Amino acid sequence: MGSLVLSVLKNKSCKNKTTEVNSKHRSRKYFIMEGVTGIGQNSLTAGAFLAGFINLLNGSEQVNGMVAVAPAIVGLLQIFSSLIFERLESRKKTIISMAIVLRSLLSLVYFIPMLLIPLGFGLEAFILCYILAYSMNALISPALFNWLVDVTPISIRGQYLAYRDKISLGTTAILTIFLGKVLDYSKDAGNQMIGFAVVGGIIAILGFLNIYALMHIDEFKENYVIKKYNIKQVLTTPLKDTSFRKIILLFIIWNFSLQIGGPYIAIYMVTKLNLKYTYMMALSVVATVVRVVVANKWGRIADKKSWFLSTECSIGILAVVHFTWGFVNVSNYIVLAPILHILSGIAWGGIGISMFNIQFLYAKKEGRTMYIGLNAAIGGIVSGIAVWIGGRIIKLLENKELVVLGMHINNMQITFFISGLLLLLCPLFVKVFIENKKLEQEAE
Repeated sequence: MGSLVLSVLKNKSCKNKTTEVNSKHRSRKYFIMEGVTGIGQNSLTAGAFLAGFINLLNGSEQVNGMVAVAPAIVGLLQIFSSLIFERLESRKKTIISMAIVLRSLLSLVYFIPMLLIPLGFGLEAFILCYILAYSMNALISPALFNWLVDVTPISIRGQYLAYRDKISLGTTAILTIFLGKVLDYSKDAGNQMIGFAVVGGIIAILGFLNIYALMHIDEFKENYVIKKYNIKQVLTTPLKDTSFRKIILLFIIWNFSLQIGGPYIAIYMVTKLNLKYTYMMALSVVATVVRVVVANKWGRIADKKSWFLSTECSIGILAVVHFTWGFVNVSNYIVLAPILHILSGIAWGGIGISMFNIQFLYAKKEGRTMYIGLNAAIGGIVSGIAVWIGGRIIKLLENKELVVLGMHINNMQITFFISGLLLLLCPLFVKVFIENKKLEQEAE
């Protein structure tokens, strides 16, 4: 009789385990849809699209740069994410409610300024709507990423994240090249606003599909450790963790190095090189295709070798890319720009999954949104400081040029040099202070 009971319980346990595995597998499929639509919305409100729209609203290069980095700056709000989500037994409804606000704001980010242009408040309305949208994104991101990690076992996480990136970026590439052509056509016709209205319509469709995907992802409440944190705990607990403190330092170096010059690359192509949207979108597609092709390779490197190696190599390549942008000008962009976009695609194929996961490797499961939130918040502050310094350099060196190896270097190009050199500190930091220390601890 006892053996019969044990057999029934064992079969029930196996059945429950199989159900959970199937549920997580199905949820990962919907997370791919969530990635496609979320990355799509973000891409259509960033880069050349963002730079072109602000330029159309007569915003300066400094304003353009600050708005471009606004999503990183408002990451400061992620420290409040754990105050919201760590005390909830069920997080799905709250995540979806906040996502509806986020996706709705991004859907209207081009339309609201168009309506207010006749009143003279187009630029101000755009900035306000943009900041509000990405502020909501900051609040929701830690919980959403934690949800994604919950349905993705560590053994397949590298390859899954790479595959998710591949599908998301491939779809985005098709959208950006098509909509870049639409913007060029409307610009040549003398009414660029119509082009951005089309872009806004596509963004709205993506927002609807994003919410649909979230509604069909299962939640696994047993993974949650319910605890009510106060603001002091949110600010101090991750900092007291010596292992995670190194990750925070890594992200400080990363965000400062990236943002001091990175946001100005798209602006440089629009305002200094005066490139057509179709050409810029074509370059973006080239980078995306390369990123898609190499994503699985980076995932296999991370899973089979180490996340440290994928982080070091990918950021090292990006450092070379940023530094080389300092030599790009009107006479050589036709050769250098495609090469740099290819290398950028290779780099971001690894960075996208490596920098995302390396923080989860060191964040404790209990209160994980608190760790990720504080890291993003500090990164946001650093990003704001970096882009402000980059803007000040551009302003101070306005209408001034340096001559390097017979080439005339302008103010924006100097920020690219600085960005590239600083980015080299990231792989060095990972190698010396994170990877080597971990190996030493394992040896002991």
